[in-house]
Amino acid sequence: MKISVVLLMLISSVSFAQELSYPELNVTPRATERIKIEVKEEAGIAWSQHMAVQLSSLSTLVAGAMSTSSIDEEKKDDGGNMAPTVAIAVGGAWLGATAWAAMKFRPYRSAYYRLKKMPYKSKREKLTVERLAEEEINEMRTLGRRIRWFSVATNLAASGYLMGNLESESDAQISAGFSALLALGPLFFKYHWEDVANEQDKYKKKIFSPVAMMPITKNPFSNDRASGVSLLYTF
Repeated sequence: MKISVVLLMLISSVSFAQELSYPELNVTPRATERIKIEVKEEAGIAWSQHMAVQLSSLSTLVAGAMSTSSIDEEKKDDGGNMAPTVAIAVGGAWLGATAWAAMKFRPYRSAYYRLKKMPYKSKREKLTVERLAEEEINEMRTLGRRIRWFSVATNLAASGYLMGNLESESDAQISAGFSALLALGPLFFKYHWEDVANEQDKYKKKIFSPVAMMPITKNPFSNDRASGVSLLYTF
């Protein structure tokens, strides 16, 4: 009888451990559920999440427009007269790209419809869909991070190039300096896509992770000591 109870407990522990070995299916909310939630939210924050990049780009464009008549005479022959054009082009390109993204780009909606077509009945099918959903969420985090860093690099470079070719202490140079400062803004304001992925990672880490161990334990049926199977749950 005692052996049966021990075996039953061991089987239950192993079964429980197997369930916990798939945190994608135990996390709340699941990745597919999180995507569904974000589908309802993304249209409402489409403009605000691009705000840091757009402000940086607008300042680059304005600085370039203000500088067309303030190029240092000594640097015109060295290509300095192209600096305002470069700044306007960089700022305008970013404004155009982010405006399009705010109006048309709906990655969570696209992911939702792609995943919706997949079977979701067996554990294997559910696990496949959940892992693909996590990939979608992580890809959006990567995209947001790349946009921010590329925005900083291009706007800062354009503003620096502009500053280096303007007349000293002119209003245009001050504007270019302010533009260079705002170019750093996206470093401090993450995209919502990044926040979503980071939060999902935190939820997943809260799921218990079983670790199999072989400790030396006392045999309950005798005074002997022997190695046995146990599970340590950490989170």
